[in-house]
Amino acid sequence: MTTTKINWTTEKIEALVRPNLLSLKAYSSARAEFKGRADVLLDANESPWPTGRNRYPDPSSTELRLALGKLKNFNPDQIVFGNGSDELVDQITRIFCKENDAVHALPPTFGMYKVAAGIAGAEFRDTNLTPEFTIPVDELKATWDDRSKILWLCSPNNPSGNAMDPAVLEDLIHTFPGIVVLDEAYIDFVPELSFLGRLDEFPNLIITQTLSKGWGMAGIRCGAAFASPFIIRMLNTIKMPYNINVLTTGVALDALGKKEEMQAKVDTLISERKRLEAELAKLDCVDYIFPSVTNFLLVRFKDSSTVYQNLLDNAIVVRNQAYQPNAENCLRITAGLAEENDRLLAALKAL
Repeated sequence: MTTTKINWTTEKIEALVRPNLLSLKAYSSARAEFKGRADVLLDANESPWPTGRNRYPDPSSTELRLALGKLKNFNPDQIVFGNGSDELVDQITRIFCKENDAVHALPPTFGMYKVAAGIAGAEFRDTNLTPEFTIPVDELKATWDDRSKILWLCSPNNPSGNAMDPAVLEDLIHTFPGIVVLDEAYIDFVPELSFLGRLDEFPNLIITQTLSKGWGMAGIRCGAAFASPFIIRMLNTIKMPYNINVLTTGVALDALGKKEEMQAKVDTLISERKRLEAELAKLDCVDYIFPSVTNFLLVRFKDSSTVYQNLLDNAIVVRNQAYQPNAENCLRITAGLAEENDRLLAALKAL
């Protein structure tokens, strides 16, 4: 498999799409069939009583795309929203993968990549990150062939918390013979490392982000994909017509208008993560703390099973990652409120 830089064109991207989708006509909702003034709406069999929830939402999430585009300094026509990033992972996989195609990822990482590949009948090829959670470039490239369709890259990575080397990411985007998806779910904690400002350089790149982490809105399920006009058109072709409801839209718009408030909370979480790291390093039960640029820490304990159970006994829940590659005896600990972190530290000190 060649690892030289690929000169991507729209035609080459089209060739990666499942052939039946290229001619598929997207579902046309009632509200999308006209333009202009609309004083009386009798087209969609909705309830006429104005509750604020009686009308179907905008199938294109226009207002939300405009708001996010302005915030990110990005073309809103190249944004599509998902009911959480999970939906986007599924949609991207369904667009490009048919049975026996190959999807590549680098465990330990987000588990939905593998689930989506399984649903599509695609082969999931995993190349473990190194013990330091960096990308083994040569080993990864050795797994590529003419069945390779999608490469999932998570940076900052979950559950390790580190950001990948931008030069390595750029090389992989340039040379992978398919679609590269860069999952930037945690990018609000280190925005200077985002590839969003460079997306036009990489026609085969899709970037996903979310309102669940830095924006603190995991409960509303709202993720976004940024891509070339052609890829966005394909995502709009297969997505459900009203996947972002009016309640989600309203909450998201309100939040996006409060960037300074979000940034203050992000700064607080970063400060708490650093405090946790410093305090955890003093504990005898801790073996190693992996570097993190996110709102969590991956911590290797001398006996993670005992620590995990002890925390549960104290009604403190962390994420057990000991089953993941290169994460033996590791627990993932989210930075919470100061008082929550104090309670965690007290329980660990009492071991």
